[in-house]
Amino acid sequence: MCRTGSLKSMNPLDAMRDAAAEYQSLLQQSSVYCHEKTCDGFSGDEHILQLVWQAQAFEGAALTLVDGTPIEVVDPGRWNHADGPDFCDAVLVIGGTIQRGAIEVHVRPTDWDAHRHTPNPAYGGLILHVTWFATPGAKTLPLRVPHLALERILPSYAAMVEAVRDSDARYAGVPRPCRAYFQREPLALDRLLAAAGYHRLLIKTERFIAQAEAEATSQVFYEGLMVAMGCRRNSETFRRLAQEVPLRMLEPFSTLKRFAVLARISGLLKEEQRDLWDLWWESGLQPPVQPYHWDLKGMRPQNHPLKRLAGGLGVLHHLARLLETPVADLPKAITQAGDCLRKELHASTALIGSQRAVAVMLNLFIPYRLALGTLEARHLSALPGETLSMPMRDTWQRLTGRTAGIPTDGMRQQGLLQIYADFCHNPKLLCDTCPLANRGYMEPPKA
Repeated sequence: MCRTGSLKSMNPLDAMRDAAAEYQSLLQQSSVYCHEKTCDGFSGDEHILQLVWQAQAFEGAALTLVDGTPIEVVDPGRWNHADGPDFCDAVLVIGGTIQRGAIEVHVRPTDWDAHRHTPNPAYGGLILHVTWFATPGAKTLPLRVPHLALERILPSYAAMVEAVRDSDARYAGVPRPCRAYFQREPLALDRLLAAAGYHRLLIKTERFIAQAEAEATSQVFYEGLMVAMGCRRNSETFRRLAQEVPLRMLEPFSTLKRFAVLARISGLLKEEQRDLWDLWWESGLQPPVQPYHWDLKGMRPQNHPLKRLAGGLGVLHHLARLLETPVADLPKAITQAGDCLRKELHASTALIGSQRAVAVMLNLFIPYRLALGTLEARHLSALPGETLSMPMRDTWQRLTGRTAGIPTDGMRQQGLLQIYADFCHNPKLLCDTCPLANRGYMEPPKA
């Protein structure tokens, strides 16, 4: 149980572990321990994609394989929850030829390689590999098995989730063993959410500490800040920029000159912006041979990488002050700090919006300050909340059967997200095998 009163006198990380102990004990009861999903900035899971395939959420769209061959789904097949391919007895028309067999669903094509399906005879009758991403291709997928990438068919992952979320019987239609208990014992649910939230922030903090053992702490923060400034599709490009132009190269420069250098090296700065161009030229730093790729398609102006870059450098400029700012005031302070170069960019709106500021606080400032020992775990009870997301709503309804009353404080929202990753959308767990169905763990610890 989270013993908030005892956190004051403890080392911050020890206090975090103590606060997260109840949730970590619960995880140990599970045969599958899933950390927060952070692969390439993508938080999708196979269960969602399986739902899409079962519901044929793209029905009506002209389907083509990655190689351009037309495909028609006559029968998506029977969803298999046991070992083997995800769907059996499917019927497809591929290039005008009827095929019957099994279908395997993954987030990435290379998940096929990682799961080592090729030697397994259960996959011998596979007629289609369905993924979200189109590339990179699987190296061990048999050449006879065609590949369908949903990202080339559906408008966005978020739109796909909204299209299928209510079709999941586990989501809405079937009462869960944990729900009945939590409806009777709301305090047990509150304890669980708080412990899961502390666990999630502890994961982030320990990850930061591990990275800081390999390189300078300031560089780890700078790289994390740049990634946080990128929207999902540009976050890895921002990471590359931070690695190729490390903080030590920028330290002699003013904030404006740092912006000019990074904007030019990244390929975002135009030559007609003469003042900034001249500042970059003075630095002597040259763009790389391999240019940076920025995905700007359909991007709102306030999310443009140039504005995000300027906002991040503003945060870096005011870092010392931000590290002393009370947690409850951090989002507003981050937004204000981000406007350091707003005048130079002639921006009419804040360079870091309120919700982006909350995300930067939760994913970067809180772990950084905990790692430095400048933030006590007891102060985390004041964490501001984010805009409610689909995983938060999904998990809350699974646990309570309600759509209203979702926690608004940051710690319990973090708990909802962690439970979503570890349990509710863990494709290797079903309700009858999930530790949340074991009510005994939720009983208050004995004195």
